[in-house]
Amino acid sequence: METDDVIVKRIPKSIRIIVVVAAGVLLQFTYGTVYTFGNLLPYLVSYLRWQVDATRTSGSMIWLQSFMNGVPFSMLFGGYLERKIGARKSIFIGSLIYTSAICISYFTVQTSYLLLLLTLGIIGSLGHGMGYNCVLIHVQRWLPEHVGLASGLAAAGFGSSAFIVSPVQTKFINPDNYQVNEQGYFTQVDLLERVPRLFLLLTVIFGICQFIGLLFIGDPKSSTKDPISSNGIEAAATPNQPHNLSIKEVINSWTFRLIFITFFLNIAWGQISCGLFKAYGMQFIHDDFFLAVVASLAAASNCISRIIWGIIMDKTSYRTSMLSACALGTFLMWTLPTVKAFGSKELFLVWVCLMFSIVGGTFALVPSVIHKCFGAKNFGLAYGFAQVSMVISKLDKT
Repeated sequence: METDDVIVKRIPKSIRIIVVVAAGVLLQFTYGTVYTFGNLLPYLVSYLRWQVDATRTSGSMIWLQSFMNGVPFSMLFGGYLERKIGARKSIFIGSLIYTSAICISYFTVQTSYLLLLLTLGIIGSLGHGMGYNCVLIHVQRWLPEHVGLASGLAAAGFGSSAFIVSPVQTKFINPDNYQVNEQGYFTQVDLLERVPRLFLLLTVIFGICQFIGLLFIGDPKSSTKDPISSNGIEAAATPNQPHNLSIKEVINSWTFRLIFITFFLNIAWGQISCGLFKAYGMQFIHDDFFLAVVASLAAASNCISRIIWGIIMDKTSYRTSMLSACALGTFLMWTLPTVKAFGSKELFLVWVCLMFSIVGGTFALVPSVIHKCFGAKNFGLAYGFAQVSMVISKLDKT
């Protein structure tokens, strides 16, 4: 595709799309720390109990994980901002807010849980929500005929973060593989002293990745071709087509309402799975390194599954793909207590990886169907409104 961007247009046409999409995936990688929360939770709550509040428990940290998934309307604002000032500037603003919040969390984690909730949870999520939506819109524009694949690739970048970052967190904070006490918390002083410094390490890693990614973000020239339907047949542009709906008509449609409800239900159980799997596993698995491996492989499953689900939707339909994902997710959640009863580390690994793959499917399928139903013009704002379902799922969890 052609572009007027001064940097991107210098990239050879044969690899231009690959480079731009890879830049988007790299940016999404930096936003995906929420998927490391399950691995980070025991360290954070142990530090807060030691330094800030001795009554803090793992369950009381659920609000932090909820806000790390995204604050209300952050993606909606990101979609609006992308329309007004373009992808690169919007992503830069979101990335700056997000990475600055992680850096400031070095100080807030040593002071107050509420301040940590503000910086890492609310401000950080505002930044990553803005950046996430802008990158997703951008990648879809470069792959307009493969929206499912584009959404899957962008979402995979987000899910890939834990695959790399979780082992880094564990090796940095707990290089000696210390074990928790009978209450499920770490008490080793040298381990606890390393917890705040982790935020500085992540700031440097993410800042470098975001600088590189932003260099290769550039909008493609608008296509003059006729709209193409999801089955490859040219579609006539009529006033009744979803591409010409106003955002108010989109939000008021039954199609959007059903997507919203599906998104809410899948997010509700997905957040619980991603946030508490390690705390649950520690009840019968006494090996922190193994649980870090579980977190890493689960993140890899999350990442790869997003691409696979996107391709499945392109080949079949949203209905078939989402029904399959929901059925498998229901089975896994209902049978999870059986895994603890068996006390098998290997079975726990398989179950967590499969559950993460369903979470990944949700975040690949929903943006794809919104794009196909309501068009590229409405996607940014429509997906932002769909993300409001996260707010309801947070209230449902707490």
